[in-house]
Amino acid sequence: MTGLKEEMAHLELPLLIEYGVLPEEKDQALAVYEKYRHSPAAVSLLRSYYSNLPEAREEMAVDLKIIASQQGFDLVVLQSTRHDYLYLHADNQVLLLGEFKDGIEDESILNHFQYKSREDFWEKTGTSPAHLPSMHAPESTSSPRVCVACGVAAGELHILGCPVEQCPWCEAQLSHCNCRFDKLGVSVIEDEEQLDRFELVLERKGRIPFVVGQNPSYPTAGDDPGPGELKKK
Repeated sequence: MTGLKEEMAHLELPLLIEYGVLPEEKDQALAVYEKYRHSPAAVSLLRSYYSNLPEAREEMAVDLKIIASQQGFDLVVLQSTRHDYLYLHADNQVLLLGEFKDGIEDESILNHFQYKSREDFWEKTGTSPAHLPSMHAPESTSSPRVCVACGVAAGELHILGCPVEQCPWCEAQLSHCNCRFDKLGVSVIEDEEQLDRFELVLERKGRIPFVVGQNPSYPTAGDDPGPGELKKK
């Protein structure tokens, strides 16, 4: 997006928001825009939402949540006041997939993000997007490149459970591989004690700090829930 188009987007989106939400929600809706205004991906998602309000519902966008990111494509939940919408994002292009509660039926999308089925998608993400990490909201367009899920800068360790963190054993995403289960000898991490044990094992092995290259598309990206939230595949 050129600088001029970027400015046009910033001028247009507040107007779309004002026309698209209830008067009593306008200030809150504009505050969400201000939070994300320096993120091109977030602006694209918000513009798509307010340009084509699903079912013509006058509901403000409350937050943007990252589900997964794979090879330049991002799966995002836009939370409105009463509904959760699934979007596919790539290179600031946006496609509405439907409501989160209905999951994903398109096999090509499921396969791309390494989900075996709609049921597998629900099992890995849960029935509510509330626990998913919000998209990173940079303070300016020149902000340092940081991790979308936990906000750490390059060279810093991820917050434990961050869906972007790489596994030091297999180098896949730590929240997606089975190494955490294999190292503990369990099929599911069920309590804080097991999570603490895994953290010790992880520290002994040596955790991989965040680098910009871990983000596969726009400056910030994520994948599945944290190490205590997935069952062994």
